[in-house]
This record gives sequence, structure tokens and C-alpha cells, in this order.
Amino acid sequence: MADSRNFGVSMWYREVGEGPADPLVLLHAFPLNGKMFEPQLEALSADRRVVVPDFPGFGYSPRTPAQPDVGYYAGCVLGLLDRLEIPRVVLGGVSMGGYVAFECVRSFPERISGLILANTRPDPDSEEIRKTRKEMALRVAREGIGILPDLQMERLLSPHTRENDGGLAEKVRAIILENTPDGAVAALGAMRERPDSETTLGEISVPTLVIGGEDDAISSPGVMGEMAGKIRGSRHVTLTNVGHLSNLEDPEGFNGAVKEFLGGL
Repeated sequence: MADSRNFGVSMWYREVGEGPADPLVLLHAFPLNGKMFEPQLEALSADRRVVVPDFPGFGYSPRTPAQPDVGYYAGCVLGLLDRLEIPRVVLGGVSMGGYVAFECVRSFPERISGLILANTRPDPDSEEIRKTRKEMALRVAREGIGILPDLQMERLLSPHTRENDGGLAEKVRAIILENTPDGAVAALGAMRERPDSETTLGEISVPTLVIGGEDDAISSPGVMGEMAGKIRGSRHVTLTNVGHLSNLEDPEGFNGAVKEFLGGL
């Protein structure tokens, strides 16, 4: 694990593996951190460099000094690439990480050679969801990060996972509790105000893998399929009995899909 300072913020990242191919950078979901990609670090780094940052206020990264937008997080990713002297990457994002990946595509497409979009969606929040995020942010600011696991768990993990893998639920809970209340509040605000990425889909010109969960309550198979259909030449994979955290709920299926995708680049 190492530290990179971008835009006045200390941004921590995990880095494993090496190889001649473009590195793989994985952006984490809300309200987790880069630790969620532990099942991917060893599996995907046999012949490729893998870099996993923590967004500001998550994991080991200190909070952002002000209310960010998704462009701020994308700028942190670009700063990290510059700091590590990485010219081009295969960029992957889960959930919120996908929102940031869309902004990266808009801001510096020349630095992206491939794209992995998992359990995310291109449309902005509805008014109802905007209201929910605002209320959640107020509660986290008032009561602390400890309320988030119970508020989010049913939406993060599929019924199958919750019923059959209590250990994973506890792991997700522990990862959430590592993050700062300020970081969660800032991210909720950024997601609430994120732009519409529907038009961005048609502008994606690099190979793209779309991964979704059969039981994802946030980014349904229908949403993921429609999104994939708007990205030229993309491949769409739906994992069975999986909710919103596909890389954790079915690491074997997720890693297999990613390995096959990377092998074809």
C-alpha cells in the first residue's frame, strides 16, 4: 500500500503485480473502500499491474476538504495515474466507482484503453433517490458511520448471499466502518448531483465489459442490459444469485469474466 497526494488530498492505493499490459485500476463502491477488491488483487495480478485507490474519506485516504463532485474524484484518479507515470489503463468501477469511471471517460478518454462497468448505471438520481441520499447524509453527519451497514446491507447483498454467507455480510460491515462520516457525506452529495451519463455511452470507443448481478436491487439486469446495448461492441455478463457487490458475492464468476475480457485486449 502506498500514498499519492493529488489536489491537496492524500489518496492511498494498493498496488500489486506487474507486466507489459496496461495496468488495471479498480474504483470501489459506496460505502466501501478499496479493500473490497481483495478477491481480485491476487487473481488478476499474475501478469498485470493492478492499482486500487481509496477515494478521499474512505479507507486510508483522508477526507476531502470541501464538498466534491464526481469530477473531483475523477481528477484524483488522473492525478494518481500521473503520479505513478501510467500512460493508459484499463479502468474498472463498481457502483459509485462506475459513476466516477463515466467522468473519467469524459475527462481523459485518451488515458483509457478498456472499461469495466459493474453494478452501476448511467442515469442521474431521481428526485426520490436524491431526497433519500440527502436524508442519509444528514443522518450520517449526525449519528456517524455506524448507521450505514444496517441502512445499506439489504440493497448491497442479494437475499441468497445474506442467507448463505453471513461471513461476507460481516466483512462488508467491517469495511464500511473503516470509512469516515465526512467521506460518506461528501460521496452522497457527489452522487446526488452527478450528471446524466446516458450520452456518454455512445461516446465510449474502447472495449467494454458490463457486469451485473441477477438480484441487484440498485442496478437491475434490465438497467445493465440497456446500458450495455448502448455501448458499441460491449460484452454483458449477469452473475446468478448476486446483488450489488458482484466482485465480492461471486469472485470466481467476476474474476473469470474480467480475465477473459483482459485476455482479449
